[in-house]
Amino acid sequence: MLDNEIIKLKPVFKDYIWGGNKIRNVLKKHTGLMTTIAESWEFSTHPDGVSYIGSGNFEGKTLKQYFDAVGWEGLGDYAVARKQLPIMIKFIDANENLSIQVHPGDKYALKYENDNGKNEMWYIVDAEPNAFIYLGFIRDISKKEVAERVKNGTLEDILNKVPVKKGQSYYIPAGTVHAIGAGCLICEVQQASNVTYRLYDYGRRDVNGKPRKLHLNSALKVLKTKKTYLFSNKINNLFTASSTRGKLLTRNQSFKVTRYDVKDRFSISSTSFLYSVMVVVDGRGKVSDGVEEKAIKTGDTFLLQDCHALSISGNCVVLMISM
Repeated sequence: MLDNEIIKLKPVFKDYIWGGNKIRNVLKKHTGLMTTIAESWEFSTHPDGVSYIGSGNFEGKTLKQYFDAVGWEGLGDYAVARKQLPIMIKFIDANENLSIQVHPGDKYALKYENDNGKNEMWYIVDAEPNAFIYLGFIRDISKKEVAERVKNGTLEDILNKVPVKKGQSYYIPAGTVHAIGAGCLICEVQQASNVTYRLYDYGRRDVNGKPRKLHLNSALKVLKTKKTYLFSNKINNLFTASSTRGKLLTRNQSFKVTRYDVKDRFSISSTSFLYSVMVVVDGRGKVSDGVEEKAIKTGDTFLLQDCHALSISGNCVVLMISM
């Protein structure tokens, strides 16, 4: 039996050393006594961080407890077989540069990490002046040169340094070297995985004063070393979908992300997915399924169930994510 069709989600927070305070101050999340909040895991059943149901009959239960109760059907074969969601959705606040890193694909991750690979998409919720990301190499490079540059501290010299601004999106396939730069507030949609191989971390030390661990050997095994062309659809998916209201930001075997810019009111008449997730990335308004209406604002995430007539009003930007 399904609960109400529009369910607000409650995140779990992560306090990595590079985090800041925008998740609390900009997104208005209730982060308790945490002073540094790096990530807000909005939609996750991954063992490293499970989010919660924030409204309805299952309020206070974990997202995994919810699907265990109502059933995993409608979320795909992966979810039914493993009793886990195939994707995760996060907000990430980079107060400092994140490490230069790479994620493995499914085959390698399942064999060596007992986890999924990680294809991901970044949507820039906000960006300070001069904010940037690193995304891929400026030219073809050998793994030997990568290793040498990691050791002598010049890896950044061969990376694409991409200035970013609010409203842009980038797709990062597994194997692509990347890093989020300081000043970025990002919504990340990714495969359900927590496997990250750090190539380089600027000589930074952890809270105990020890150098942060690198994973050079594993990173080199999965790293794509060809030049990255930033404006191909494989990387920068900013193409318009068939809808006059929606832009298809990315679609792969794990997730589909569409952006809707709401001015006044519009309706989504039907969806072929039993479940989808709506993330509000700018503005405020209201969402209704014809039975109930809820206020929405930047930073809110909702689980939508079998919504055949969804109406969104106000002045806002939302991401609709399906699995």
